[in-house]
Amino acid sequence: MKKSVLFICVDQWRWDCFSFMKHKNALSPNLDKLAEESTTFTSHFAGIVPCGPARTTMLTGLYPFIHRSVTNGAPLDKRFTNIAKEARKIGYDPKLYGYTDTSWDPRYLDPEDEKNFTYESPMEGFDSVCHLPEGNPVTWANYLNENGFKIKDAKDLYQYRKPEKGIGFIHKPFDIPTEHSDSSFLTNGLIEDLKSTNDPFFIHISFLKPHPPMCVSEPWHSLINPDDIDLPFMEKTIEEMSDQHPVFKEILKKYTNEDNFSEIRFSDLNEKDIRNIKSVYFGMCAEVDNNIGKIIQALKEKKHYENTMIVFTSDHGEMLGENRQWGKLGWWDASFRIPLIIHIPGEKEQKINNFTESVDIAPTILDWLETEIPTDWNGQSLIPIIKNSPHKASPKEYVIFDCDFRENHYTSFVKNKELAPEECNLSVIRTKEWKYVHFPSLPPLLFNILEDPYETNNLANKKDYLEIQNNLLSKLLSHRMLHQERQLSNAMLSKSGMKINSGPNCRRIKN
Repeated sequence: MKKSVLFICVDQWRWDCFSFMKHKNALSPNLDKLAEESTTFTSHFAGIVPCGPARTTMLTGLYPFIHRSVTNGAPLDKRFTNIAKEARKIGYDPKLYGYTDTSWDPRYLDPEDEKNFTYESPMEGFDSVCHLPEGNPVTWANYLNENGFKIKDAKDLYQYRKPEKGIGFIHKPFDIPTEHSDSSFLTNGLIEDLKSTNDPFFIHISFLKPHPPMCVSEPWHSLINPDDIDLPFMEKTIEEMSDQHPVFKEILKKYTNEDNFSEIRFSDLNEKDIRNIKSVYFGMCAEVDNNIGKIIQALKEKKHYENTMIVFTSDHGEMLGENRQWGKLGWWDASFRIPLIIHIPGEKEQKINNFTESVDIAPTILDWLETEIPTDWNGQSLIPIIKNSPHKASPKEYVIFDCDFRENHYTSFVKNKELAPEECNLSVIRTKEWKYVHFPSLPPLLFNILEDPYETNNLANKKDYLEIQNNLLSKLLSHRMLHQERQLSNAMLSKSGMKINSGPNCRRIKN
């Protein structure tokens, strides 16, 4: 029987916020149960932030320095394939519930095409049966109006509640009941479609939560007692942290400039507000977990479960107050370390602490579907690890991720003409012990992750650590050289026609 794929992506869910990861406040009973029947990768990393670039990396199997859709709005070159296009080649009709935040290549669009004016288009190749972008969730608004609500403008559904001066955060439940929330709306639509099909399928569902706005309906709003929540690591003041690096100094301005305040007034934020925000975040996670449980139950009722690969992951993480940071940014693990659970029917439960990356997901799905993995893709299939194959690749020594900070909501370098846009990016190489951050025109950063997990003590350019720093820089350069695009570079035109000679998927023979 032909296989099915259920590919679940959530937005901004940290790697550690699960009961099965022993988090004291997280409640995730359905994902806990899935993890008990799956392979859970506990050292999994996104390739870039924010949402659009992170999803592009995940869906194309390409590192950001290859696909170059590195900001929300930077177009994805049409010549690159993706998981949906590859699945179509073997007879699937990949359906999308939610969004992919894809910026289309305008060179191939009619000038009046609406995709020219947004970064929230669905990725080419998906059948967008229920498109639900944050910026304009029209399908959800129409549903709500049909069910007695009065939504004048769909864009209002995700408007942030801005607290008045003196208030750090408005801690109130969302006024739309959970049975009609965006997560429930997507879930119910997917389940109805499952009920009406006996055919194999490829479904990608993407939940917005626990992405801001930080609000959720009851009972999830009151599920976690804020008084039981620990405060995040905030050892240094913003002023003390500003001296660490020029980029950090720029990023921290968002917490002192009122023009950047939305649902959080950082100047008025107190410990009670922080605990309230975290309780809402955990509540949003719990609501999504509840809906995922409904989907898995529907798979079982339709007898699809025993023939369906289930992938659960997030696009990126969330700082959640660590080092006084919120959202996703910079080079911190809290922004880049994300969950990954892969369920393959018949395979045993296991937890894998070896490094994996978001570029590995697309090739893993194609490998499960027993079709060819594009030669250009940078990721490696995780199927040999899941099946505990004797031919599985050696564990990754490190992971690589990037961040582009040219946009004004990150830094003002470009606005003030201090740096060119091309200078406003960083590349990270992270081993089990060390993290090295390289900038094209600014000083590097070096952290000992084991001794300094919150990355507060920069060791770069210090005499005792120069050998370590140079070794990591060498590995970072070698990695980028190995993973350059190779579609045509490995082809050779000759008198007998074109010949192709590509190395293995990992691009290494000598380890």
